[in-house]
Amino acid sequence: MIEQPRRRPPLPIVAVALTTALVAVAVLVSAMASSGSSRIIGSMTALLVLGLAYGLWRGSGRARFWASVSATASAVYAVVPHFGVDASGLFQFVVSAVFVGLLLVPASSREWFHAPSAP
Repeated sequence: MIEQPRRRPPLPIVAVALTTALVAVAVLVSAMASSGSSRIIGSMTALLVLGLAYGLWRGSGRARFWASVSATASAVYAVVPHFGVDASGLFQFVVSAVFVGLLLVPASSREWFHAPSAP
């Protein structure tokens, strides 16, 4: 049997996937500190975000789409509700823009989501 090498994600995807996983852990910790329905909704959100990070790591085009959509929505949310941009809104905008840039711009990222995955 011919052994196929495993594909390794490119550095931009590693950065986005690991950061997304860290966000999922932060949401889960925050959810566990709350009570009632907030705990359940926070836990479900954390699992969805963790699934998104896993999909990015595996090269799923759907995960790339949803990560791009959520990062764009986050960037818009950081700027639109505030007429004066504060430091946290600016930070959220920059991080979201970097996420979208890392997912869509580098050639290695584009190839990662269009190449067939190894078993």
